[in-house]
Amino acid sequence: MLTQNPKVRKEITHLADSADSTIRRIRHAARDTRDAAGPISDEVKSLISQLQHTIEVLASEGSEQSLNAGRRLRARASEMTERLRAQAEDGVSQVRERMDGAVVHAQQRVAESPLKAVGLAAAIGALIGLMLATRNHRE
Repeated sequence: MLTQNPKVRKEITHLADSADSTIRRIRHAARDTRDAAGPISDEVKSLISQLQHTIEVLASEGSEQSLNAGRRLRARASEMTERLRAQAEDGVSQVRERMDGAVVHAQQRVAESPLKAVGLAAAIGALIGLMLATRNHRE
């Protein structure tokens, strides 16, 4: 069997380690982006809530001055929302770029060593099959 060859096994192990490393970096990038956006999103929600309350108070006063202030506050809230949306899109864009880079890197590795890729795919398939069989056996 091909996988009993130490050199082949070493190459498959190396490829599997590289794939694991790439997957970890992708997960870290996604988590970092999600973690960075979380607090900002909460702050913006809180600010919008405060602005809405202030607008309601000003609107209930009925003066022209308070109506103008309410309009300005709405405009600022809209600007802040747009800024947050742009930052989130930027974060998503960065994650996409990292993922695209990882995919290109993986494609290059597969193109350089197609037998390694087939071996790795077979090993991963066997591992998944074993995990599913073990899970089904427990149930």
